[in-house]
Amino acid sequence: MRRFLLVIFALGLYPMSAQAAGIQTGRDLVTSCNDYMAIASGQDNNAARRPHPCRSFLQGYFVSLIEREDARQNALIRGLAYASKEQCVRVPDFLSYREMAGRVLNFAQGNPASLNGPAATLAQRTMERDFPCPPPRPRPR
Repeated sequence: MRRFLLVIFALGLYPMSAQAAGIQTGRDLVTSCNDYMAIASGQDNNAARRPHPCRSFLQGYFVSLIEREDARQNALIRGLAYASKEQCVRVPDFLSYREMAGRVLNFAQGNPASLNGPAATLAQRTMERDFPCPPPRPRPR
């Protein structure tokens, strides 16, 4: 129960961080990430950076992604049903915010309809395309 409340709390913070940054639609995310990529290309990777709305949004998205996966695993362990409308994604061991921002921009360029939907949907569809889970193996009989 406590884990479930933590997930709800984390998912509740996710939209707040997006609203605080002014990112609500896919178009907002693309605009912000274009700016982030322009700024990031001129920055030293070893230097501290000021927060940027694109990076803050992506941080919130990844927190919600991790919490969702934790909730799925806990449900499986406890034998509870877990349903998510999102497809499974396999996050790589390392994915920089700059690389993810570039992937979001690439996905949006090929899918212009995603600009009109929620920013979180654009981020999720990008992950689903770029990092899908492998298909389940058939069980031996």
